[in-house]
Amino acid sequence: MQLTPETVYQYLHKRQLIDEEAVIKGNFMVHPVKTRNTIMKIIVRPENSLFVKQMQKDIVSDGLFQREINTYTLFKNNAEFSSIAAVVPKLLDYDDTANIMVTELLYDAKNLYEHYMLTKNFDLNLAREQAVILSACHVVPEDKSIASMFPKNLPWVLQLDKYDADQFFVNNEASTSIISLIKENQVLQNALINLAISWNYTHLIHGDIKWINFMVTQDEKGFTQKLIDWELADIGDPLWDVAGLMQSYISVWLLGFDNNDPAGYQLPEYMQPYDIKNTQSSAQAFLYEYMAIQKYPESYYGTILAKIIQLTAARIIQTSLEGITYNSKIEANNMRCIQLAFNIMSDPFNALQELFNIKLQQDYVPG
Repeated sequence: MQLTPETVYQYLHKRQLIDEEAVIKGNFMVHPVKTRNTIMKIIVRPENSLFVKQMQKDIVSDGLFQREINTYTLFKNNAEFSSIAAVVPKLLDYDDTANIMVTELLYDAKNLYEHYMLTKNFDLNLAREQAVILSACHVVPEDKSIASMFPKNLPWVLQLDKYDADQFFVNNEASTSIISLIKENQVLQNALINLAISWNYTHLIHGDIKWINFMVTQDEKGFTQKLIDWELADIGDPLWDVAGLMQSYISVWLLGFDNNDPAGYQLPEYMQPYDIKNTQSSAQAFLYEYMAIQKYPESYYGTILAKIIQLTAARIIQTSLEGITYNSKIEANNMRCIQLAFNIMSDPFNALQELFNIKLQQDYVPG
């Protein structure tokens, strides 16, 4: 069964998820969202609207669907995760025979990228709240059986050394070409291998942290956020999630340059708020709040931050390659991302200072 805007009402009615009285009064609108999954926003009433997500039926999609459902089940039933349960949408229903899940719709919410674009304000309170949300997620489960619910996968970008370049994005020559270049670059390849070796399979992680997965809502108390899209949740290294947020600051900046001017480093006017110099305070607020909540000793900050910035470089590579795959071509900004990742891996301490104005003593040896 494949849901469409024409059939979704019948499905929701059958699953008893629709307020029939509101529908009779004409309060029913379907807004499809163009993504790789089938996504529909169902507007009934602001306080009673639905988010419908359907994945494909294949081995990979089945696994991703099950990971997301397992995660929501943990949040609902396990007291260890009660804090994070409060900052994710409520799961209302799921059908694993068709890979359909229905959650509450965060009505009138905007993702973090949209929020920043509209407000031009990198609110430090939002950054600190992101640290609180990730810390609530990053729990080492006391119940050892929880780990068996997840595959414990290493991010694919940390496995480039294990496969041929053309095995990652089949029939995409552009991505294959860039992966080949990375595999031939000793600095990048060795750094990715070292990050794989140092990976910790310890905490629940979101696995795909980026600005668009934080939804910002506003009420009488101000702005607050919820974290969505848990299909890559896993037991893994919590610093991967931290790096995901850090790469958002960098990738939005780098991918904002004019692809038709490869030598230029002047952002278009509408992208100038995202200049890395304008977001440093926000990035710093997030990092230091996260490390404080996690109770890392200050003497350990250098080690933690060095690993975070290298994982950030890996996330930048991943973002660039996924963009190349989507566009089926290599653009100037993709190469800017790869070059910056190389610079970060070559000198993580200088990168921390240049990108985020964080000065550290070089007491960390990668790997």
